[in-house]
Amino acid sequence: MEEKNTTNPSGKNESKKPKKQPNKNAKPTFSETVADYKAEFKKIVWPTRQELAKKTVTVILTSLLVGVIVSCMDIVYSAGYDCILNLLG
Repeated sequence: MEEKNTTNPSGKNESKKPKKQPNKNAKPTFSETVADYKAEFKKIVWPTRQELAKKTVTVILTSLLVGVIVSCMDIVYSAGYDCILNLLG
C-alpha cells in the first residue's frame, strides 16, 4: 500500500495528524475565559445613533399598538360577558 504525499498549493507537505480534542469536562482557566470574552467583544457591531432611534420608536409604537388591541379586546369581551350574565339573570 502506497502512502500518498499530499501537498497544498504552497508546496508544503501536509501530514495527517489528528488534532487534539479539548476536554469538554475540563474547567477553562481564568485567562482562557478572559480571552474568549475579548474575542466575542471584538465581534460586536454597535448600531448608529439613527438606527438606535428608529428601533426605539418602532418598539414604542408596537407596544402602544399591542396595548390598544388588548384594551379593545378586553372591552368587547367584558361587554359580551355582561350581556350573557344579564340574559341568564
